[in-house]
Amino acid sequence: MRTIYKVSVIGAGVIGAGWATLLATKGYKVNFYTEKRETLEKGLDKVRGYLNSLKEIGMINNYTEEYMKNIHATTKIDEAINNTDFVLEAIIEDYEAKKKLFNYLDNYLDKDIIIASSTSGLLMTEIQKAMHRYPERGVIAHPWNPPHLLPLVEIVPGEKTSKETLDTTKSFMESLDRVVVVLKKEIPGFIGNRLAFALFREAVNLVDEGIATVEDIDKVMTAAIGLRWAFMGPFLTYHLGGGEGGIEYFFSRGFGYGANEWMHTLAKWDKFPYTAVKKVIEQMKEYEKIKGKSFQELSKWRDEMLVRVYKAVMGK
Repeated sequence: MRTIYKVSVIGAGVIGAGWATLLATKGYKVNFYTEKRETLEKGLDKVRGYLNSLKEIGMINNYTEEYMKNIHATTKIDEAINNTDFVLEAIIEDYEAKKKLFNYLDNYLDKDIIIASSTSGLLMTEIQKAMHRYPERGVIAHPWNPPHLLPLVEIVPGEKTSKETLDTTKSFMESLDRVVVVLKKEIPGFIGNRLAFALFREAVNLVDEGIATVEDIDKVMTAAIGLRWAFMGPFLTYHLGGGEGGIEYFFSRGFGYGANEWMHTLAKWDKFPYTAVKKVIEQMKEYEKIKGKSFQELSKWRDEMLVRVYKAVMGK
């Protein structure tokens, strides 16, 4: 198993900047790459902003510039992957773009250097079709946004991913204090996004049907469902919902059985209807909590709240 000291982060958007932030605070050396200088500078600004926020909320001890010393920014791909021990790809969600990059990296890098994609739902088996030398070192390591705060990483193998690649990636992510889930097989969207979008589809449908506003639906989530889901998932939730009989009673005689009477009314469409999209966009303009606030202000508020919840749930 290769010892990891230096990591190449390919992509300087929100996810790439989050990865770079996390890695720098954990003491790793980071080569931070994107092709355009302007985009790279914006990415570095994001990293500094994340670090400043982490310092303010007590998640890190050193000052921002101490951690920035761990980051080497470049617009040259060869420089970005020189002497690297691990690659984290965080470019756009597009198969062709990822295949082109993975093909280049596979041809250039030593065979024991893992190339991990941060994709939110694309499949490694498809990306591996562009890896003609060592496809077994391709794997998905999907973080949740923002990666430097949310601890979950979903590791997803492709058809040709080796066990050694999975084991090394899992160990590396755990060294970053991530909560790691390794999928037993591929599926688009993985676990988290499939669950999240199943709920989001129903939320959008409720807006489209005129049953509730986007603001009231968010209230239902944050004042009830979200509070429970912060520390227990759906299975434990409904196991307790079954009382002394647990999940078995829930399905056979409890709420789960009754739900069969109305589950057929849930949304079943597989594309967001135009009418629903239009209503959601219009209602977001009237969302009281976000009126008059910039994206930066809302992001800072979100991060502060995430840390408070994280500390409460994880006992940190």
